[in-house]
Amino acid sequence: MVDPYTHESSWIVETAGRILRSFKEADCRGAWMVLGNEEHSKEFLGPWASEILTFVDPDLSFARALQLEKTPALLHFDQSPKLVGSAEGWNPTEWKDIASNLADAMSWSKPIIPNSEDPSPYEGVSVSL
Repeated sequence: MVDPYTHESSWIVETAGRILRSFKEADCRGAWMVLGNEEHSKEFLGPWASEILTFVDPDLSFARALQLEKTPALLHFDQSPKLVGSAEGWNPTEWKDIASNLADAMSWSKPIIPNSEDPSPYEGVSVSL
């Protein structure tokens, strides 16, 4: 989940895109959730908006329902759809744990998190609910 109106979310787009792309052929669906409208989402994500399924949350109703506090965030839902894992802000260890749990559930390879091009860890930005 990213907020197109913050620098902190822009810092993680390439990393998150790489992680989502790593599950492209797995038996799951990775997607962006952008806390903004469709136009701003496309501008913010650039080519990622065409490559990976993108949802928008212009009124933050989805973020509110999840009681999300910070972006960027990595969320893992099962098929029910129950939230089974989340990490708010960019904490590579937490993101790695969520991606590893998903990979295990899908019998899939685990993405390398972090890699040499990823940003340093940061807390993220509060979501204005």
